[in-house]
Amino acid sequence: MADAPFDHPVRILFLDVDGTMTNGVIGFTKEGDYRSFWVRDGIALEWARSLGVLPVAISGRASLAVEARMHDLRLEHYLGARDKVAVAEKILAREKARWEECVMVGDDLPDVPMLKRVGWPVAVADCAPELVPIVKHVTKARAGFGAVREVVEMILRHNGVWDEVLRKHELS
Repeated sequence: MADAPFDHPVRILFLDVDGTMTNGVIGFTKEGDYRSFWVRDGIALEWARSLGVLPVAISGRASLAVEARMHDLRLEHYLGARDKVAVAEKILAREKARWEECVMVGDDLPDVPMLKRVGWPVAVADCAPELVPIVKHVTKARAGFGAVREVVEMILRHNGVWDEVLRKHELS
């Protein structure tokens, strides 16, 4: 488990989608595109939201499949975002939050501007190698196979609320 690079609670969790929340494979049928999402990532994002961490997905690519999953999770999301930093800055202003109070999870070069701004930059295990020197933590899990869940658990432990999840599921 990574040690947080700060002592204050995490308020916002920014997430890339393709290659972070998914395994990066984009499939196409005559009806449209499709993606695979890890179910445990989804439940972890629900825990985060219920325990005071705002998860926000920002993707450079628009997708009906991703749109459907974001609605399923009731996740704030921005698809087809050309400037992820500009989107994030609007969210920070609305939430009266600072970059230092945020985590960003990414996998590739388009995520670098966000990773360089947040207080706790994280890359998935199978990220582009150029991200490794920039981030403070690399997940053990690969993208689309529990990396987001791993990060959410890390954040909830850091924020001191992980035991609430365990109690809810009768584990503590």
